[in-house]
Amino acid sequence: MTASPFDRLARAVRERRRLLGIGLPELARDMGVSEALLSALERGEYDPRSLHMLAQRALSHRLDLTLDVFLL
Repeated sequence: MTASPFDRLARAVRERRRLLGIGLPELARDMGVSEALLSALERGEYDPRSLHMLAQRALSHRLDLTLDVFLL
C-alpha cells in the first residue's frame, strides 16, 4: 500500500478528534460534510485542500489545528 501525501494530516485529525472526545458524526455535522467524507479524510484518502473554506475553518477551530502546516 502506497502512503498518501495526506497521511500526516489524516493521522493528526483522527488522533486530535479522539483526544478531544469529538465523535465523527458531530465533527462532520459541524464541518457541513458527510461522515463518509470526513472518514475518508481521516484515512488519507481525501485531499483536504478540496474542502470548502467553511469546512476547513470548522475543522481547524474544533480541533485547534492549523491545516497549512500539514500541507507544506
